[in-house]
Amino acid sequence: MNNALSVVMATYNEKRDFLQNCIQSILSQTYRDFEFLIVIEPGELNRDYLNHVAASDSRVRIIENDTRMGVAASRNRAITESRGEFVALMDGDDYCEVTRFEKQVSFLEKNPDVSVIGANMYLIDEKDRIIGERRYPQFHEDIKRSFLLVMAVANPAVMTRLADLKDVGLFDNRFSKAEDVELWLRFLARKKKMYNLPEYLVYYRVMSNSNEKRGRTHYQNFYLARKRYNKLIWPVYLSSLSLSFFFLLSHIPNGFLDILLNLGITEKLKSIKRGHALQ
Repeated sequence: MNNALSVVMATYNEKRDFLQNCIQSILSQTYRDFEFLIVIEPGELNRDYLNHVAASDSRVRIIENDTRMGVAASRNRAITESRGEFVALMDGDDYCEVTRFEKQVSFLEKNPDVSVIGANMYLIDEKDRIIGERRYPQFHEDIKRSFLLVMAVANPAVMTRLADLKDVGLFDNRFSKAEDVELWLRFLARKKKMYNLPEYLVYYRVMSNSNEKRGRTHYQNFYLARKRYNKLIWPVYLSSLSLSFFFLLSHIPNGFLDILLNLGITEKLKSIKRGHALQ
């Protein structure tokens, strides 16, 4: 008998304590009927630990790539091998509230018209201290409107239907560092409905070099994804304004781009609230 939920994670040489926190939060979920597919790359330093986890819990399955595939292709491999009705995404340096799956599965079961469900997130630092929070719009039309400028669902908080992923398609690794926004814009273009639970169900790791890790490629592909799908989602005038904004953003010199990304206005657009460590 297949599990109702497949949890998908791609990881490569993640810090051990981050990875342990992540996996423990998954295996401790109040909702138990899931399989946990973890895709690793050749040379994975945590292989022995992950194999031990899999040997200790039959829900865990380790999938090892023969060659380096990257995050998007690794997620796609796990999704392709998934057997659940629903698919939850997770990143190896984040962790969840133990009720996340219970609440998201229950909502999807009661709302068959909803394809993608997310949640709010606490922002945590390298020492697991809460340093802020990010709130997402709750209802579909508000999510759709917010996507004009920002990501309005959070990948590590997303659960969706496997049937919809097969219908719309998986992550496109041609959009390096922007595969997530490309996929969710594609969902919107195909009229798939989204919803964010108004609860904080994920703890999202914020590293000091987050903007540097994204790099210019992220913003260039962000623009290309919007160029492909904007006109299928919004009226021409809104689509054009959004495209113009991201075209400029993708062409700003690196020094000015760093300054812009560190301004409070970007966090305001993303509904990020920061504060001193709360733990």
